[in-house]
Amino acid sequence: MARVAFIGLGTMGLPIARHLVAAGHDVVGHDLDRARAEALEATIAGSAAEAARGAEFVLTSLPRPSAVELVAREVAGELVAGGVFVDLSTGPPELARQLAAELARDGREALDAPVSGGPAGAAAATLTVMVGGAESAFARAEPLLRLIGRPLHVGAAGAGQTAKLCNNLIAGVTMAALAEACAIAQREGIDAALLYEILTTSTGDSRVLRTRYPLSGVDPAHPSSREYGPLFMLDLIAKDLGLAVELGGDVPVAAAALDAYHAAQRAGLGALDYSAVFLTRR
Repeated sequence: MARVAFIGLGTMGLPIARHLVAAGHDVVGHDLDRARAEALEATIAGSAAEAARGAEFVLTSLPRPSAVELVAREVAGELVAGGVFVDLSTGPPELARQLAAELARDGREALDAPVSGGPAGAAAATLTVMVGGAESAFARAEPLLRLIGRPLHVGAAGAGQTAKLCNNLIAGVTMAALAEACAIAQREGIDAALLYEILTTSTGDSRVLRTRYPLSGVDPAHPSSREYGPLFMLDLIAKDLGLAVELGGDVPVAAAALDAYHAAQRAGLGALDYSAVFLTRR
């Protein structure tokens, strides 16, 4: 069993860390919110550096690239020689490459390993884990990552983040288009439940549609039926789509979708689920 530090015990991080604990690994957790850290029911550290002291692996699940960068530099010297820093967050590929190079100079390895599947996937250990970094580091971390889902080695450092941004570009664009279609249907008086039945059995079907249909009252599990309580915050899809636009060059469709999320943020909807972009299209 491995000694693992887990930094960031939020909506995604906490269930992921719990799988590691349940498998018998020696997990030390840290979160700026002490109550969230204590919910792990494992050893809790007062800082990221303390959690990482003597760890073979440090896993992070953090909301912003700046937080990942700060934590990576804080824990680098605390990892055992040859230890692996595994970032499950979503961020820019360039930062992943930069951190991998910095940790390599200190005799450690780094993997960018963003995940997809949302809170339900984290709880069920069915996440898709897109991993960038050296094959040697992936081989060492793979048994841990298999506890949370399906790890796929995409390529060198930064490749995992690139794959995740491609995924979130599609998700963000799909929801922006779905919001517009639902707004048209609503204005024309089409029943929301009937439209959902039509779309889910036609070429307009998608996982985005089936997990967060933006019209309320059709599926109680969807955010729109719970006042758009977030499965994935609009602020986060805007962040990821922005990173994808920066990375992608000529991506006018993604850029137009990003404009829609920026409008929703200006309307004060950033903390809601990203399906709340519909509220700016009615």
